[in-house]
Amino acid sequence: MDVEIQNSAGNLPALWLEQITHTGAEVGSHHVDLLLDQTGWSASVIPTLQRIYPSVPWFSLFSGTPEEPLLEQGPLLMRLDLQQWQHKAWLEDLIEHAGNDSRLLLLVSPQPFEDLSLTLQALSRMSVGGQPGLLRYYDPRVFPWLIADILNPQQRDAFLQVASYWSWLDRDARPQWRQGTCSADPQALDTPEPLELTDAQYEMFGCISDAQRLMTAQVINGLWISREQQFSQLYAWARKAGEEGYFGELEHYVAQQLTSVSGGSHSGRV
Repeated sequence: MDVEIQNSAGNLPALWLEQITHTGAEVGSHHVDLLLDQTGWSASVIPTLQRIYPSVPWFSLFSGTPEEPLLEQGPLLMRLDLQQWQHKAWLEDLIEHAGNDSRLLLLVSPQPFEDLSLTLQALSRMSVGGQPGLLRYYDPRVFPWLIADILNPQQRDAFLQVASYWSWLDRDARPQWRQGTCSADPQALDTPEPLELTDAQYEMFGCISDAQRLMTAQVINGLWISREQQFSQLYAWARKAGEEGYFGELEHYVAQQLTSVSGGSHSGRV
């Protein structure tokens, strides 16, 4: 089940914090687990995290992997106790400073922290045609499309079974929720094998990257109300171009599609 939270005004990141607290209480959990993507940050948050008292359990998904030399730029999982004001203040800080920067992916999970850590780390490993790679599902711009459109049902279940809820801020800074299948009395998690992705699935990740690049270039700026709608349309066109075997510049393909939907004229910047 997908749950979209509507809000007409106000501080949406603050609304997200309220929803996090409410959802945790609803499922009987006073803690939440947060994945923070540190890619591209000038300094790691680990030193600050280590100074918080009571201490915050944390784990780097790069620990013991080929990416370990980049640990300070890697995704961190932390468990925050919402009954501790220091933990809640840290969560508020992260939402305020990183929420709009597509760096936060949140879980409400009853799983033991160590089990959850190892499972989420394993889910970041993938293989395409026998070649290993990193699956950056912890990017909230990628996660919803991964779950809704790219993974097959068995692969999707591997993510849904670890949490009661997943949550993130979308491109319009609106809180989004995806219900998982993990109950309050969860079964022990088996560490999954690397996800075997088909060439077609891998190409869909390329479509996400292409759509995000075109959004940054503002090629259809102003033609859709929200940034999420813009991305959805660009992603659909990127997929369509691939399915049609189009090998030219994607910008030109998008220009053709814009001309088609606007009846011969458009105000995009292609």
